[in-house]
Amino acid sequence: MKMLTVEEATRGLGRLVELALAGEQIQIRKGNGVVELRPAHAAQTEGDEKMTPREALWRLQEDARLTPEQADGYLRQLREERLAAESRRPA
Repeated sequence: MKMLTVEEATRGLGRLVELALAGEQIQIRKGNGVVELRPAHAAQTEGDEKMTPREALWRLQEDARLTPEQADGYLRQLREERLAAESRRPA
């Protein structure tokens, strides 16, 4: 966890945003007050139930903080499982 003053945070805001998006806990102190810099999740709407598989995976990756490599591995595993299931199915 990083604890910074407002002045420190101002100078490195771009990098701090990248760190927060990557899952790093960032706190900014001003006097006795402390705020956290963290990713915001968009409010869900009624149309969220009809996401494409790509959108669902993207949201899962974002929520779970998967790295691109982890997401690739997950997709590879799903693809292999699906191909194996299809090859066992009678024609």
